[in-house]
Amino acid sequence: MLPGGEGTRETLLIPAQAASAEIVVRHSVHRDAAVVAEAVSSLELERSVFDSSETEILSTAFAKAWAYVQFDPTLEILETNERQSELARCLMAILKLGDCNPTSIANSAIALMRRNQSRMLRTRIATGLANSSV
Repeated sequence: MLPGGEGTRETLLIPAQAASAEIVVRHSVHRDAAVVAEAVSSLELERSVFDSSETEILSTAFAKAWAYVQFDPTLEILETNERQSELARCLMAILKLGDCNPTSIANSAIALMRRNQSRMLRTRIATGLANSSV
């Protein structure tokens, strides 16, 4: 029996798998996590208060996700402190959606970070192209 008592086997996605995490979803919370998490503003997150059990969940999820995010080449565009902050924001947003499983929160946060990263990269490229044509 694994922690949580459900008896299910949990696996943490490796970075290469995280990109497809939005496609292969086992829980309805994860299906909407990326969309809803984007709607949660940083101001709302700053005003949130997490109890001790939620803080423990976030801490465990951060440790699991950081083990992959730290070395993920697709996220290297961000400095270490920026990656840590973005990971924390993603984890908190997903926890606010009601997911309490640290492994699934970590996997969803990795997928959300990659999605946000690709969007930021496209924006930077578009901005660079616009600036070079001026």
